[in-house]
Amino acid sequence: MSDAEERLAGLWKATDAPSRDLAFALLVEERIARRLMLIDVAGRAGVGLVAVLALLVFGPALLERVGAFAGSLDAAGPVLAAVAVLGAIMIRLTGPAGDGLRDAEDGSAQS
Repeated sequence: MSDAEERLAGLWKATDAPSRDLAFALLVEERIARRLMLIDVAGRAGVGLVAVLALLVFGPALLERVGAFAGSLDAAGPVLAAVAVLGAIMIRLTGPAGDGLRDAEDGSAQS
């Protein structure tokens, strides 16, 4: 190979694109994440709006029917509270040994 060919090969090598452009890959991943987040937020907002509308439409009818039922639960209130406390204690005692701090997402112990 002559000197001119070597310089030309060096020039071509210097102008080659990288095999992987990390900045471009990160930008693409960020756009995908933003789009997925937007879809998730829109879905949750839609479900929340439907739930609020359902409460506004069916709320008065439900309150009329619950009024008669709530009177019978007055005597059961202390019993239900005691059962809730005992249930919480049982869950705490049957859990794995550790420092007691759990991640709310997956139940794993934090370090």
